[in-house]
Amino acid sequence: MGPQAAPSAGRRLSFPPPIIIAPTSMHRITIIVLHGRGQTGEYFHTSLLSTPAAHSHATNLRDALPHGRFVFPTAPLMRATKYRRSRIRQWYDGSGDWEPEARGNMRESVEHIQALIRDEVRLVGGDASRVILMGFSQGCAMALTSLLLWEGDALGAVVGMSGFIPLNAHMTDLLGGQDQGDEGSDVGFVFGSDSSSECGSVPDDPARGVKSPLQQAIRDLRDEAELPTTSTFMSPLSFLQTPVFIGHGTEDPKVKYVHGHLATRLLEKMGIHTELHTYQGLGHCLSTDMLGDVLLFLSSTIDPDNSNQET
Repeated sequence: MGPQAAPSAGRRLSFPPPIIIAPTSMHRITIIVLHGRGQTGEYFHTSLLSTPAAHSHATNLRDALPHGRFVFPTAPLMRATKYRRSRIRQWYDGSGDWEPEARGNMRESVEHIQALIRDEVRLVGGDASRVILMGFSQGCAMALTSLLLWEGDALGAVVGMSGFIPLNAHMTDLLGGQDQGDEGSDVGFVFGSDSSSECGSVPDDPARGVKSPLQQAIRDLRDEAELPTTSTFMSPLSFLQTPVFIGHGTEDPKVKYVHGHLATRLLEKMGIHTELHTYQGLGHCLSTDMLGDVLLFLSSTIDPDNSNQET
C-alpha cells in the first residue's frame, strides 16, 4: 500500500474545544494532556483524574496539584489506514517508522498542540517552565514529538505513558546507532485504539552547511511532520533542558514495553534527562503506582513555588 494521501488543499482538520479543568487554588502551572488513539479529551480526563495516585495524601492528580490547570484537547476525526479507512479520533494516521504506509496528517496536530502550549505560556506570565506536556499511547508519541519540535523556551516537563517516539530507529541511527541489546523498532508492536550524550552540544557550522547528528535528526522529524524548514537549527535546542518521564507496563499488549525502553534510550542519546519507570505486570493502562511516580517526578523537576505538589 502506498503512502497515505494528505488532505486536499483548503481542507483543514477540525479540533473540538479542549476540556478545561480549572485549578482549585491560584493558577501556577498548566498540564496539557493528550489522549490515545480512538479516545477523546472528555473520556481521558475522566480516566486520568479518577485514578488514585500512590505516594500521595491526595485522592487524585487534581487534588495533588491544586494550582494546576488541566487542558485535555481532543484529536481530530480522520481516516485510519490501519482500520480500513474507518474514521476515528487520532493525532495522525499511523504509529511510527514501522508503519511507513500509514503515516500522515501529523502537521495540523503538532501546530494545534503547540498553539495550545503558547496560549498556556501566556496565561502563566510567559514562563514556559510552568507548562507540562503529558500523553498516553499515541498521545505520548504526540507529546514527545511536540517537545522535540518546540521552538520556544524550555517546557517544565514532559510525561509519556505507554507510548513511543515516531522515527525512533532512524533518529537513533543518526545519533550513532542502537545500543547493544536493543531490539529493532518493528518488534512487538500491536498498536490499537485505545547518561547525557555529546550530540546535543555539537554546534552547527552555517558557513559549511554542516549540522550535528542531533540537528539532522530533528530536521528529519520535522520533515516527517511536513512542517516548513526553519532557521532555528543554528540556535540552542530548548528541549534539551526539559526533563522527561517515561512510564510503561511490562505486559502492555498494544505498545510493547520495548518501545518505552527505545524511546528512553533515544532521548538519552539526544542529551535529555529521561527517567524510565517500569511497571511489572501492567498492561496498556494507567495505574496508581504510575501516577504516584509522575507526582514524585514533577515534585523533583518543577519549582515547588509554582506547583504546591502534595506528595
